Order: sequence, then structure tokens, then C-alpha cells
Amino acid sequence: MKSTLLTIVDALWAPIAALGKPESRVYFVFLLGAGVLAAAVWALRTRRRTSLPAFLFPKQIWLHPSALLDYRLLFARSVVRALLFAPLAFSSLVVAVGVSAWLGAALGARPRSTTDPVIVIALFTVAAFLADDFARYVTHRLAHRVPALWELHKLHHSAEVLTPFTVHRAHPVESLLMRSSALFAVGIVAGVFHWCFPGNISGAMILGVDALGFAWNLLGANLRHSHVWISYGRVLEHVFISPAQHQIHHSDLAHHHHKNMGSSLALWDWIGGTLYITRGREQVRFGLPPGGKNHGDTVGSALLAPLWAALCRLSGFPRRRPVAAALRAQR
Repeated sequence: MKSTLLTIVDALWAPIAALGKPESRVYFVFLLGAGVLAAAVWALRTRRRTSLPAFLFPKQIWLHPSALLDYRLLFARSVVRALLFAPLAFSSLVVAVGVSAWLGAALGARPRSTTDPVIVIALFTVAAFLADDFARYVTHRLAHRVPALWELHKLHHSAEVLTPFTVHRAHPVESLLMRSSALFAVGIVAGVFHWCFPGNISGAMILGVDALGFAWNLLGANLRHSHVWISYGRVLEHVFISPAQHQIHHSDLAHHHHKNMGSSLALWDWIGGTLYITRGREQVRFGLPPGGKNHGDTVGSALLAPLWAALCRLSGFPRRRPVAAALRAQR
């Protein structure tokens, strides 16, 4: 069994290793893809006013205290996940096997399909992508609507600047719920496909990652958490979440609250009544409204205070200021 110390060392290395892993949102190829799109925005809009390096890496954003907390949380979350949540992880394969077995018991075995395997792969690729994205939308929407979950989700929305690493500014409990819901949804789809098309079921892959997810991340998904404004226009923003739409989602302006909760697709927001179509270049101010923040600016506070606030919501106990904060207030 791996020692606790080795587990911590591996966990601290994991965020750096993620830069070389295609399954990571911050895979260096995806960051390069976002950089190319951002450079195009610079060339078309701002190159006469600022240099490309200054446009891509403004110090006031990348070195902002909020961004520095993001970087520290990246490592802290990795340690928490490795020590506490790794045993709780499950595979969508377990769900798929259960669903397939249940369908077989309820409806009987299906004869071996004669459908072209290429068609099956294409159908499963699309179905799994839709299931994953829909599950994330539902979980995200619940995080905005259920008070206890909102206390956890506030950590993500407390970011005052956005960089691609802000995607990891999420409470570990919320991340566990989000990932579990997506795996469960994909598992259901895989189970249905396994029953309908007996045999090994797999989707189209690129470097071991589902092809549609790989393409989406390559085409600028990391710009959603950035200062680079890219709108897809009224028509496409009914289908896909643009970087601009997700930046609207992070805005603390009242008319932007609880909008654009889809991960990749805006279809769910359109259907669910949470869609916001951008109207040209809009002014946004990232973060939470005054008094909305439930944690301090340290890693410990960012991990513990939202959890305490969520537990207070669940139990009905009134929230009390942390002892340290109370002592400071009395000085």
C-alpha cells in the first residue's frame, strides 16, 4: 500500500503532470489552441493598442490575488482528492453493466446487431457526449438553486479574475458530485448501447479521450475562463456556450445571475430558460455581490468555510463567524 507521504507527493505533482495529459482540461495542446484563438482576437481588435504578450498575460489578471488563490487551490484540491475522495470514485462501467443486465432481465437478450460498427461508434460518441453535458448542466443548475450546494459553488463564483486554471477553483465536494453525475449519465447510455448492440462498446477517441470532448477543448474551451471575449453570435449561442456566455455566467451584475449554466452546449439553457445571449461586447464584473462571499483568501478557508456554510444550511443552524474573524473584529 502506498504511504501517505508518497500519496501527497504524487498529488502535488499531479497538477503539473496534467499539462501533459489529454484527459486534462489544461493539457498543453488545449492551452495552445486557446492561445491561437486569443492571438487572433488580439490581431483583429487590439494589436495597435498593446503587444501580444501583454494581451495574453496581463499581470493584473495572472498575478491577481484571486488568481494566486486558484493556483494554490489547484494543488490543495489534488491532495484532498487523493487522500479523502479517491476511495469514493466509481467507474461508469459499473453503471453500464448494471443497466445492461437490468434491460436483459426485463426485456430479454437482444440478437447480435448487424448495424455497421462505425455507425454504432458514431451514435455512442454523440449520445455519451450529450449525456455527459446534460448531467453537468443539471448538477450545475442544482448548485445554483439548492442553498447548501450554492454555498459550495460560491467558491468558484468568488473568482475576481478568470484564467484557464479557474476551472479548478471548485470545492472538492462539488467536484465529486459533478464528476459522479456525469459518469452515472454516461454509464446509463453505455448500458443501453451494450444491450442494444451486444459486444464491446466504445466511442471515437483521440489520444485516449472522447473525440468530441477533445475537439471542444482544442477549439478554445479554456477561453471561457479568461479575459478574452469571443461571442459566437445569436444563432450559434443557442446551441454552444461561447467564452463570452460563460464570462456572463461569472458576472456579479444582477441581470447576469444564474444564466448560461451549460458546460459545452447552450441547448440545455435554452430549453431550461437559463439562456443569456450576448449583445455585443458587454461589460462584466467577475465575483460575487457584496456580502456574498462565504470564505477568506486562504486555502484553508476556501476549503473549510464553504463546507461549514453548506452544513449550516442543511442543519438549519445559523452561521457564525469563524473564531479568528471574530477576534480580529474585536481588535
